[in-house]
Amino acid sequence: MTDPAGENDARLAVPRFSSFRAEKPEVHARPKAKEPRSRHADKDAPTKSPARHARHRDSRRDHHGLDGSHSRRRHRRRSPSRRKSRDAPQPPEASPEGTSSPVFIVDTEGDRFISRYGGVDRSQIPSYYRHGSGRVLGTQGRLVLHRDGPRDQFSLRYPGEGPSILGKGGLRSESVYLRGQPIRVRPRIKRDDLGAEDHDSGYLSVGGSKRRKLGHVDSESSADEGPSYRSIEGRAKAEAFQDESDEQTSEDGEAVDLSEANPLKWKTIQLNGRVKEHPGDIDAWLELVDHQDLLQRAEASLDERAAASVARSFSEIKVSMLESALSNASAAQDRARLLVRLMREGAKVWSSNMAARRWLELSAEEAGDFELWRAHVDFEMSSVTTIQFDRVKSMLVERLKGAAHVSGLQPNVDTSEAIYVFLRAMRFIHDSGYKELAVAAWQALLEINFLRPISSQTEDRDNMASFRDFWESELPRLGDADAQGWRRYATTSGPTEAPEPVAQEPLEQISTGDVYKAWGHSERCHSERAGRPARTMDDGTEDDPFRVVMFSDIEPWLFAIPESEVKGEVGGELIDAFLVFCGLPPAFRASKWTELAVSDQFTFRSAPVGTGVRNEMPHDADGHVQRATPEFDVGNANVAMSASLLFPGTSWFRYFSSHTKHLAVDAAQILRTLGQLVHLADVGALSVYYLGFAHGQDASMVKKVAKALLKKYPNAADVYNAYALAEMAAGNREIAVKVISSAADSSWLSAGALGFQLFKSSSWMELQTGRKNHAVWRLCSAFDNGGQHAGHDVDTESVSPTVVLKTRQALSSRIQECFYQGKICDAGIYIEGLVLLAYLTVGGCTEPASEAQGNISAAVDVLGNMSAEFESHGYGHSSSHERVLQFGANVLYLNAQRGPFRRQFLRDTLSAFLEPFPQNTMFLALAEWADSGLRVVDETRQLLRERILVEGRDSISGRIFSVTHEMKRGNASSTGAAFEHALSSEVCKFNAGLWASYVDFCTANKQLRGRAKDVFYKAVRHCPWSKEVLMGAFGALIRDMESDELRSVYNTMTGKGLRVHVDLEDRKADILGAASMPSDASLSVHLGGNPGSSLPRIIGFTQLSRSDSFLASSGLVLERCSELDDCAERQW
Repeated sequence: MTDPAGENDARLAVPRFSSFRAEKPEVHARPKAKEPRSRHADKDAPTKSPARHARHRDSRRDHHGLDGSHSRRRHRRRSPSRRKSRDAPQPPEASPEGTSSPVFIVDTEGDRFISRYGGVDRSQIPSYYRHGSGRVLGTQGRLVLHRDGPRDQFSLRYPGEGPSILGKGGLRSESVYLRGQPIRVRPRIKRDDLGAEDHDSGYLSVGGSKRRKLGHVDSESSADEGPSYRSIEGRAKAEAFQDESDEQTSEDGEAVDLSEANPLKWKTIQLNGRVKEHPGDIDAWLELVDHQDLLQRAEASLDERAAASVARSFSEIKVSMLESALSNASAAQDRARLLVRLMREGAKVWSSNMAARRWLELSAEEAGDFELWRAHVDFEMSSVTTIQFDRVKSMLVERLKGAAHVSGLQPNVDTSEAIYVFLRAMRFIHDSGYKELAVAAWQALLEINFLRPISSQTEDRDNMASFRDFWESELPRLGDADAQGWRRYATTSGPTEAPEPVAQEPLEQISTGDVYKAWGHSERCHSERAGRPARTMDDGTEDDPFRVVMFSDIEPWLFAIPESEVKGEVGGELIDAFLVFCGLPPAFRASKWTELAVSDQFTFRSAPVGTGVRNEMPHDADGHVQRATPEFDVGNANVAMSASLLFPGTSWFRYFSSHTKHLAVDAAQILRTLGQLVHLADVGALSVYYLGFAHGQDASMVKKVAKALLKKYPNAADVYNAYALAEMAAGNREIAVKVISSAADSSWLSAGALGFQLFKSSSWMELQTGRKNHAVWRLCSAFDNGGQHAGHDVDTESVSPTVVLKTRQALSSRIQECFYQGKICDAGIYIEGLVLLAYLTVGGCTEPASEAQGNISAAVDVLGNMSAEFESHGYGHSSSHERVLQFGANVLYLNAQRGPFRRQFLRDTLSAFLEPFPQNTMFLALAEWADSGLRVVDETRQLLRERILVEGRDSISGRIFSVTHEMKRGNASSTGAAFEHALSSEVCKFNAGLWASYVDFCTANKQLRGRAKDVFYKAVRHCPWSKEVLMGAFGALIRDMESDELRSVYNTMTGKGLRVHVDLEDRKADILGAASMPSDASLSVHLGGNPGSSLPRIIGFTQLSRSDSFLASSGLVLERCSELDDCAERQW
């Protein structure tokens, strides 16, 4: 029922669009004034329209939310009939057009004062407030709106601010992550148990009790409370976990399944429950610690200024968890695992003194645990405040002696740890500036173990005395020109004459009035000369006695490996360690210790990644965008060695980079070392690697090197195959075919897997020239007519299906036989042939193909089946499996170059290859090539972020690839962000080479030039042992450095014990030239200052003595590094 008198009131209506035309109702006069009504009369008055009453009721509830629960309880106590009639839907009432409303105004012309005063006239609109205290929908409370005078302004709310769960203790609050409890709701009640009025209610309670919010428990309100569904985000989110008492009293409640809504929170609850129920389950504790990394990644937001604080908070949480787990560890092995994690994580949050004290307490346990020792030496090297060269050197010497003493260097004892410690020590010594000592120690260790006298009756003490005489005779050593080795010296009873002294070329001089710039140039020139040790009579040794390495200098580092182990796997580990030290990829890579050396950021020597940004897409003559060719010749590659990578030509990836300037040892000396190991030490397994490195340095010398190898190893089929591929890569196809044919005609060379490799290489060379039928004949001739068609020309149009079937069956049977015998390298060779045969002969291709292409879908199917075979036999992550997939990638790329291909098929296949080998840079580069680069979403960047640069798959090679990808596809800012993300990761945050590249990149790009100095100090903080990093201040960055900063860097080098060739105090006259020393005025003008003003390059240089200057200015570097360490570093 309605009151006719109430229709005289003008009804409030929501404004309509101007296009809305409703029928004009009869307009009644509006009463001039309203009498105040009581609350109960207003509630029950029938004259007010239901719609207006509902709006008024909502308004009261919004403004008085704390009392909402009381009003709801009162409504529930009413009779259902009255509530049903009141809540019945009413037909909408249109507001008449043209009628004026004192509340809503339709502005059809606009207010010209809005742009002037920055907002609307607040006096003309009713007061209102925003839902959620101004939080913007979709920003999780980080972006809020607030009123600033007449304006509405945006602002960011940082962690710890605002009414959120993080504001109650922040990320360090254990209630968030350590006390996760399941959220429960009340159990469902049967309809029979409901009262008559609740049976017909049909709605849920939408508010909470005021007393409940204040922390009191009310029997009536607690029973009615439930989750609110009025939120615009949908289901209401819990602000905090329930109390334990709440959980215990609702055991029969129904738990809410959070696995779909928030799987991370659900996993946290599960792991917390596991460690609470089983505190001795160390695996559960470690899984919970690892889970914090996912939570930290989920916390990432646009607020990146607090990223360092967030990381520190999570580190504190992990330290607390690890300490709790350590108190429950009973087994020694579990305690060792926890200690390694605890000390590595604690170094991020503890002070240097506290960390040193904790390490001192663990000194007894450290001796028997290699991983714990490795964590300790990592800490000592990377602590900018406490590092000393002599201290770290002593730690390495003691560990090396301990490893040699434990093993006794006897047969059947693992000496791999001693080899790794030696590699680690030589990398540290070399990076600290003592290059001659490191190179000389490697020469001596290889000489002792590979070129020692054959007689085994001599005592080790006598052998060492004989080697001392050989070393001090200064005869050519391993790696030197015309070296004959210690074995030859022992058999010929010493030399007859001394070698000729080596003359040094004069140093390059620069014309400058800047003392520090001149010193930096001179120091670099002397460091380049120190790449190899000098002899007593060589030029320049009188000024720098460290260049002559005496036997007493290297004696503490030397140890002899039993001959039986040198000829086995350990010998390969030693050679691989030398190659990793030089900055080259390994040759054998057959043990976990070699994998550790390749992946360890302290031993991996990364090549410079460049300083330019190349983000332009190539175009053809008509201006159309073309797909760029992959960059085949890059450093820092992480691939499995194969003949196709050693001799690739110009259309495939290279195993060795053509840029050798970054190598720790001169490339010519490395080549001589490899050759002498092959010829003098009879390491025949190194022949193909040696030939490939020679081809990479100078293709013209391949013929000479190959003939010498074939003369010494005439039955080596792999050397014949390598020489043929080298000639093919050089464009000499006729010579390559001749070499293949001569080897295939030999019955002993063409037998076995290495013999079949000759036929496969011949078939591949035919396919590269586009002759598919000839390629099939070359491949099938391995099992038909005894190799008649291996290298001779054939004249045929097709191959018999019977021959193809016979070849396929023979390959399949030999693959299974090799798997059964454990010969996975041989199995890989046969699998490559089976893949190639499927590509050439199988019909019914499901992918687009032309006449010049084969069946790429069939080849990929074979690869998938063979990968399953590797997995089923336990070789899923072996180098042989990786080589097979790399051959499949080569087939994919060749097929794409010959005709049409489907980009998604190529990316899906490469994605499957990356699953077992996420660090393989070949697969990553081809996936980048398959990415069109024209889409808004960068597919390669997304692949890296979601599948490659994640916990358990992260690697140095993957991080470097992400940086180079941004250089090619992004800009300077995105490349800088990639550098920041890489150097903040655990896998390469202490890699000196990558830090030096980052400093060079910032210096070379004007957008990042302002950050170059900060990046330099961050590099010093992470790599204080690296002279290369510290010398960055005297390079292109010198223009941004003040005089006291440069002086501080120099004093830091000398104070930490790093090698300095040129003394800044004693040799300043030699640097600038005494006769050409500029006056103060001329020097000031040269530096851009005014005569008589401050002279930044001279004052601090001449007025302070060496000791005073160190005390006065060496602390600047430490202070600056400490500032960067303590503040919340701004991320990109």
